[in-house]
Amino acid sequence: MVEDSARAGLLADNGGHFYRADFQVHTPRDTQWDGPRPTLEERDAWAGNFVAAARAKGLHAVAISDHHDFAYFPHIKQAAAEEVGAVGEPVPYRQRLVVFPALELSLTVPCQAIMILDADFPVERLDDVLKALHCEPVDPTLDAIPQTQNLTDSGDLNELHAKLDKNQWLKGRYIILPNVTPSGYRTLMREQFQGKYRDMIPVGGYVDGSFDKFAAKNAVGTKRILDGLVPAWGSKKVAIFQTSDSRKADFSTLGAHASWVKWSAPTAEAIRQACLAQESRVAQVEPALPNIWISRVVVSQSKFMGRVDVALNPQYTALIGGRGTGKSTVLDYLRWALCDQPAKSTEDDEVADPRVRQRRLIEATLKPLGAHVEVHCVINGITHVVRRDAGDGTVQLRVGSGDFEKVRESAIQSLLPIQAYSQKQLSSVAIRVDELLRFVTSPIQQELDEISRRQDEISGRLRENYGTLQRHRILSSEIQRSELRAKSLAEQAQALRDGLAGLSEDDRKILDEKAAHDAVASSHAAWTQRLLDGQAELASLIEHLTASVDDIAKPTDVPAGIGHEVEQYVTTAGAALNAVRAGLEALALGLERTLTAGGAADTASRTLRARLDEYEATYVAVKGRSSAHQAKLVELAKLEELQRAASSSAQRHGRDRDELGDPIQRHRELRTELTSTRDQRITALSAQCSRLSDSSGGLIRARLSSGRGFDDVQARFRGLIAGSNVRSNKVDALFDALGSDTSPTTSWELILDELEWVMLQEPDAEIKSEDTPTLSRLGFGPADQKRVVPKLTPDGWLDLSLTELTDFPEFEYRAKEGEYIPFGSASAGQQASALLATLLAQGGTPLVIDQPEDDLDSDTVQDIVTKIWAAKAGRQLLFSSHNANLVVNGDADLVLVCAYVTAGDQSAGHIKEQGAIDVAAVRDQITAVMEGGEKAFRLRKAKYGF
Repeated sequence: MVEDSARAGLLADNGGHFYRADFQVHTPRDTQWDGPRPTLEERDAWAGNFVAAARAKGLHAVAISDHHDFAYFPHIKQAAAEEVGAVGEPVPYRQRLVVFPALELSLTVPCQAIMILDADFPVERLDDVLKALHCEPVDPTLDAIPQTQNLTDSGDLNELHAKLDKNQWLKGRYIILPNVTPSGYRTLMREQFQGKYRDMIPVGGYVDGSFDKFAAKNAVGTKRILDGLVPAWGSKKVAIFQTSDSRKADFSTLGAHASWVKWSAPTAEAIRQACLAQESRVAQVEPALPNIWISRVVVSQSKFMGRVDVALNPQYTALIGGRGTGKSTVLDYLRWALCDQPAKSTEDDEVADPRVRQRRLIEATLKPLGAHVEVHCVINGITHVVRRDAGDGTVQLRVGSGDFEKVRESAIQSLLPIQAYSQKQLSSVAIRVDELLRFVTSPIQQELDEISRRQDEISGRLRENYGTLQRHRILSSEIQRSELRAKSLAEQAQALRDGLAGLSEDDRKILDEKAAHDAVASSHAAWTQRLLDGQAELASLIEHLTASVDDIAKPTDVPAGIGHEVEQYVTTAGAALNAVRAGLEALALGLERTLTAGGAADTASRTLRARLDEYEATYVAVKGRSSAHQAKLVELAKLEELQRAASSSAQRHGRDRDELGDPIQRHRELRTELTSTRDQRITALSAQCSRLSDSSGGLIRARLSSGRGFDDVQARFRGLIAGSNVRSNKVDALFDALGSDTSPTTSWELILDELEWVMLQEPDAEIKSEDTPTLSRLGFGPADQKRVVPKLTPDGWLDLSLTELTDFPEFEYRAKEGEYIPFGSASAGQQASALLATLLAQGGTPLVIDQPEDDLDSDTVQDIVTKIWAAKAGRQLLFSSHNANLVVNGDADLVLVCAYVTAGDQSAGHIKEQGAIDVAAVRDQITAVMEGGEKAFRLRKAKYGF
């Protein structure tokens, strides 16, 4: 099985990567082979089947380790080189199955061991390796090798190494891994071999089968020995590789037990380096890798570095080099392209605010050339490419295989966030509240962005609904005024009627019924309008249902396995909507019939209208007979007309208000939603503060001071009430009291409600302290409230209510056990060490730091080194550094060596070397340009000839 594209992307750089490796794999020549043995002519075909089986088992590397025999290795190596992909294309070199030549050795210790050679070890010298072991090669044409005998002169592992190292062509190109299985006849882990274990050169060993066997009760002691926890055994820590001892023709045991091993080049030295840094380079289960990482940085052209195109390691990349060779430049280009925005400081302070230096760098080295920077980021397996133009600063984004699209800087900051610190910036975090907040928010930025998105959405709906609410209030006032006017006019008209004298009893009765008939006539008009509105609403609903039915259609690309189920659901859902639509169409048709001429409602309406008209004619006749009261009749007619207009206005406004629904209730619901999202943000930040405290190992105690940041709200309130003659100290006192209140956010919500109530009062209305208990309790009493009434507007109040409260963390530093001091009171080195340790314990977005050692106390660097090992499993690390310990003992997976293009000429730099520390050229550069490079390698207990 050919490597998938995701792994291909992981292997793009020249650094170290994990490979799933089985270091004990036998071939049909093995004396204990289980199954048929291919003939000499069939070996190539068998080797091809073997490579396919290894791929199917998920292996990336194998060691072909027959007993004292290399016969099958050339066939398997050739088969791996000839492997092709799904459409017949050759598999790229770095994605091929890695095949190590190896031997399973039977030593006279007695124990078994596996000797692994470089993967590119010359095939023609393999027999010389056997001869160096004093072992004669077996005739390669034989189908099986004879029964294996112990190697002579192999009773001491160190003497075996000395014998092999006499051959310069072999020295440094092999590694020997003794069998350290907890129990068994051929293992080194026996009491009588305690001295041999204590003094042996090997730094790794293998076990037959699974690593889980160390969990057995009788094997716990062995595990402690291998972990270097038993002084009697030399406190010697040894890396362990689990192996499958595969020797079955059906490959059923191939890769059954394998280990994940990291290397940049498949050499014996790389395996040895993995043993020396087993915490970060050897794993028995698939190791965790960051889900978000920067895979490549491309600078189209730079006046200082020319064109830059470098792939980065998904775990830990270190940039090294002399001062001024371009380490910081590369990181600044990357940060600029990703629109990284550190907290603001003074405009020209380039130490506290790296954007000053960054701006000057872009203007000096990129802008004159019209250059751009591309940063390739991988998010959960999908490549995102950001391209930023130095000319106008525009940012484009390409997702996956799509096209570049212009986007805002904020979109990049949200989608591809990084956590970055420039030289000496980490130790200045504590003096700026906004940086501390960023320190807390960065690991959960996507969660916070989603909360902010919901807040913005709710705020938008609140603004929209508040306009509706204001309209609702206006209509309610209009309705109230119209109803009061209609009532007054009706009473005035009735009084005039009562004053008409000389009328018969029948005429008086007709006049007395006028108000009731008018009410029926008004209601009749309203009822008719309701029927017409219902007819229109039914038509609209039918139209929407028709669109919904059209939307329910089977997708063009449906997996074959669920095609029937999809078809069944589409048919059922479509039928359900069609049935509802048919029912509504029937109702609409029935309503239309009853409203058209001759329909029941139309007939009833006409009959009622005729009776009302009949009464109106009689009423007019009665007034006509009262000619003696002509002036009163004229006034009565005017009042009746005004009454009809007022009633009609009240009904019209009532219909308009009804169409608005219940915006008051909707406003309450939206405010509750907004409060809930604010609470979610506080909860997320509080939890992150707790996690930050835990991840610092107790060095930092972080607590969220939620809802106490009223600066923005206070400024908005001042602007809102400007010119109200409320003294400034009154506003200060209000917010001081609010900030120290038991529950500031709850009290602020109550204040907003009370301010809105005050806003809705008439200018001369009386305001009592019991009407506004929270404002009054916090010192902003009725007198001040009356002063602000003319200044309070719906738009101003809404803006105030949507102004966010600021949440910020309070940090403390553990000066000693159980005693904490304000974080700002700790030394810069203490602060930086605690913050960096915390950053390394957090997962998530890439962490970019320019020379972290500048902020650290020298005696804390080694402690940071051990944290780096675990950190790079959860987040990508990009450091530039002059400190060799951070690179060598921190076990950088990729080292980028920056240097001047011409020695002594500081006008141009470039990336001179790329690779991991198991690459000789990189090791040489580390010792040449880094402070304490040779000492760091010695501390690592590596053998580089020092």
